[in-house]
Amino acid sequence: MNPSWLIVADDLTGAADCAIAFAKSGMPASVIFEGGEAADVPGGVVAVDVASRALSAAQAEKAHICLLEQRFARPMRLYKKLDSLMRGQPMAETAATIEVLRKLGGPSFLIMAPAFPATGRTTVNGCVLVNGEPLEATEVWARDHSYPSGNLVENLGAVGVKTYGITLDVVRSGADKVMALVRDCMDKGFDGVVCDAETPDDLAIIAEATYPLADGVFFAGTGGLAVPLARMSAPGRGGVTISVPATDRGILMVVGSLVKVSRQALRFVLDTKPALHVPFTPAELTAASDAALEERGQEIREALLAGRDVVAEIVEVDDPDLSKGGGLASRLAAALHGVLEASGGLVATGGETAAMLMARAGIHGIQLVTEVESGVPVGLTLGRHALPVITKAGSFGSEHTLARCLEYIRAANYKGELA
Repeated sequence: MNPSWLIVADDLTGAADCAIAFAKSGMPASVIFEGGEAADVPGGVVAVDVASRALSAAQAEKAHICLLEQRFARPMRLYKKLDSLMRGQPMAETAATIEVLRKLGGPSFLIMAPAFPATGRTTVNGCVLVNGEPLEATEVWARDHSYPSGNLVENLGAVGVKTYGITLDVVRSGADKVMALVRDCMDKGFDGVVCDAETPDDLAIIAEATYPLADGVFFAGTGGLAVPLARMSAPGRGGVTISVPATDRGILMVVGSLVKVSRQALRFVLDTKPALHVPFTPAELTAASDAALEERGQEIREALLAGRDVVAEIVEVDDPDLSKGGGLASRLAAALHGVLEASGGLVATGGETAAMLMARAGIHGIQLVTEVESGVPVGLTLGRHALPVITKAGSFGSEHTLARCLEYIRAANYKGELA
């Protein structure tokens, strides 16, 4: 029997882009959120969106402790999903995870490897790089960061987690050397290790070295490390196929992320696809009555039923107030939740926006199937409506990604299957 995995993430898109590696290896994998329930399938994977991205460190710690006390039990294996740009409170959450695992008698030694080379995220000398540049030089960091730098060992130390940095030269010396060093760190009283990686091969070495130690360790990373761990968890198994009703209804695309690459992808869709564009300004979402928002939703519903794709966005403004992001996402969900049943599928970028919209529509999770591209998973919604859905982290992909998502769901609806 393959081992069961519990993945704990701070937002919906992160939970999905991590768990998809296991689905593609043939393991039953689902994402749940907003209090949804999913059975722990033997040999399966459940990824839980704790929705802690916007919380304070203390609140995020509490959310993770509560979740683990409710859901973790040996012999399942644990993966703490990290935001690849270190947004939210990943260090406090990791410290809390170690604390509760020790209390539960679980595998509490940390293996952290947050690189995701397929999306340009690497780790060198314990520091996060994005497309070869320091994390601190990125657009997202300038707008939203929780730490003084992208140095993982230092940031973990600041929350009381003592780690040892395993550098690239050690990783590339092979799995046996890495395993020996990890064992040595365990013996010397370290709380964990932080592993450098620049390529999928580096991550494969880390997985090969540490997977045999899974009874005593837990993993913290992105969708990158999940790939080799999934292969080792389900060797020789293939992916899954899910039937969907054939339909020519329009697809709803919702863009809530402020990140530049998502806005470029939105512009490409509007320039190249005959989609109906329905913008919502922050001021409108804040001030409009529920009745006014529902009226906008009716316009969208009619277009979807007529077979036209619809792109709804929260309009980008100069100097946005990030503290209002959750409120805007909630108001957008109020406008759109009633239109999902009229759609042929959903494409959503921005985890908070996607989770609020689906939860408001009676959807509590996603059964994962495959990817459009790295970090852009495809699945079928669980709950009141069963629809093809694609979620994308705001900072992932290129200007063509959202257009490819529309094309993928169109093709799947024509064939009657997700595969």
